[in-house]
Amino acid sequence: MVLGLFSIFCSFYRKSHCASWLLLISFLLDMAVGTMTRHLSSCSKSRAELNDFAVFTTFGLASALLLGIGGPLSGLLAIMYVLATSFRLCFFSTGVPFIYKGLPCSYASCVLASTSLLTKGNTFILCCVASLMILFMMDQTYYPHEEILESENWKKIIYLGGVIMLFLSPFSLTPLYCLLWSVSYIFFPDSLWGKTTCLRPQHRGN
Repeated sequence: MVLGLFSIFCSFYRKSHCASWLLLISFLLDMAVGTMTRHLSSCSKSRAELNDFAVFTTFGLASALLLGIGGPLSGLLAIMYVLATSFRLCFFSTGVPFIYKGLPCSYASCVLASTSLLTKGNTFILCCVASLMILFMMDQTYYPHEEILESENWKKIIYLGGVIMLFLSPFSLTPLYCLLWSVSYIFFPDSLWGKTTCLRPQHRGN
């Protein structure tokens, strides 16, 4: 959440480059923190509510501000993005472990931040991408829970690659890597990242 607040601060001062990097770091940290929380069994109701607030602040509000508020279209789209994140967090619970309904906000934020870095903050492209992310978040498609650090070894390598590239690779390669990672999760949730189809009939039956 702290990185999300700093990202908001950067966006207000029109430092979208810094704001985007902070969101990519938040994307990677969110997975690590989630893994640590599950291992420590510290999943109380208050912690869950705090986590939802952190997700909303970082992957909702801070991500929406990447669109800028310089015009009515981008401003309206930013509001719609924040609302989509809110609805996604409040009403799109499957009631089934390890399954999301609608694209997780963190992946939508990663796509938006990566696109911002790769296009140097091109407002038109960002608005197009944000519109797609809103549709994916509001969609009823099922996505597997991204417990990458507790899953197959190749998924851990994907995560480790993102961390290594963040610190060691040229800045232009890291957002491209994160963008390809997120896009693969969006378009191939079952075949690459998890087998959610076998759990859907059980959910519907309940």
